[in-house]
Amino acid sequence: MSEEKVEVVELSHSELFEINLERFIEELSALDDTLPIQMLFLNVKRKSYLEELDKISDKEEDKDEDGNEIFRYKVKPEFSDKFPKVHKHLNRSRIALKILPRNYIVSIISQYDAYLGELIRVLFQINPNLLKSSEKELKVEDLFQYESVEELKLHIIDKEVDSILRDEHYEQLKTIEKRISNATGKNFTLTTDLPVLCEFVELTQRRNLFVHTNGQTTRQYCDSYEKWKIRNECKGEINFELVAEPEYCKRAFEILFEMSVKLTHVLWRKFVPNEREKADWNLNQLTYDLLKDSKYQLAITLLEFATDVIKKFETEQIRKFMVVNKAIAYKMLDKEQECQEVLEKEDWSIGNEYKLANLVLRDHFEKASELMLKIGPNDEIVSKIAYKDWPLFKRFRKSEEFKTAYKKVFGEDFRFEEIQDKKKIEESKKLEVKEDKEE
Repeated sequence: MSEEKVEVVELSHSELFEINLERFIEELSALDDTLPIQMLFLNVKRKSYLEELDKISDKEEDKDEDGNEIFRYKVKPEFSDKFPKVHKHLNRSRIALKILPRNYIVSIISQYDAYLGELIRVLFQINPNLLKSSEKELKVEDLFQYESVEELKLHIIDKEVDSILRDEHYEQLKTIEKRISNATGKNFTLTTDLPVLCEFVELTQRRNLFVHTNGQTTRQYCDSYEKWKIRNECKGEINFELVAEPEYCKRAFEILFEMSVKLTHVLWRKFVPNEREKADWNLNQLTYDLLKDSKYQLAITLLEFATDVIKKFETEQIRKFMVVNKAIAYKMLDKEQECQEVLEKEDWSIGNEYKLANLVLRDHFEKASELMLKIGPNDEIVSKIAYKDWPLFKRFRKSEEFKTAYKKVFGEDFRFEEIQDKKKIEESKKLEVKEDKEE
């Protein structure tokens, strides 16, 4: 029997950054999509228990000892055996409604930790000099446990990553800064001029409280509260029970999304400067996807980072796309003044795609439709797919000017098209049937 040869594909440095970031974004987004579904299901079940309680008891409005308005249930005698079961499920659903968002916070921080660990590994692989500033000692017997220098190197990297991840999250970033500064001989920072850092520190500390104290604030948390000038519901009080409200969970998603993108792209450009174009297109795609997902404020945050912090791009085309997307985000949030300010700073006289974007964002739909006819059906950028997918055209698509021009250009009426994998759809239907039977 002949052994099959396994082809090992060596990834480029840019691909290492890209894959790690995209994996984390997908994991983070998956958890973000799942939480509302879980909460909705719990609320539906809780509502059914309350309806059941109404059937087996008489409900009266009352006030508790603190003057809070409450419902007092008096169980009908014939349902006395049923009440304990309903009450038990009601109580459990109430507890679950508090625990699930907490678990969500713990989960997304855990995924961030995995992302950061892999990011550090990538840095060590690209620049082994970062390991030289390690304070860890290597035992002599370790040298004889590995068959090659490469295996020993991976062992050292694993130990270093594990050591860094044991620190508080802010200290992790400071350690990376120190390693890079020592290895390059130049001062390097990840934490300066990072507006989201304060919220990030609070989020990671709250995660620790959920894991270790059931959400009760500690002296350490309160010290951070003062140090970072945190302002939230606890007001710096010890033994205050923190929770994870829906708005907090939403903001937590945005914080980790922003942190991961900024960390990756600062380090990507620092360590692989000759592959900047790949980094540029990756950042553009991430923000484009945010626009498609209607996460406009987060898109603005990252696009401002791109145009105001990074500033340098491999081509003028990619910079211009990011400017357009920033204007789109403001437009979708009905921030007309900000949108127009972005447009006023740019020259839109070159490139049909930019001319069209300028007209659409200024609501000059008649002129935009005339330009559509001039561009025609074979443009590489303003294609049939772009008209259907690009958020630039989200409002323009609803106008008669767009519909008329689209039909003249492509010889068909404009309509959306959704493609789904047939096998996956059938599998999901089987799963739904199975869940119904179990209920």
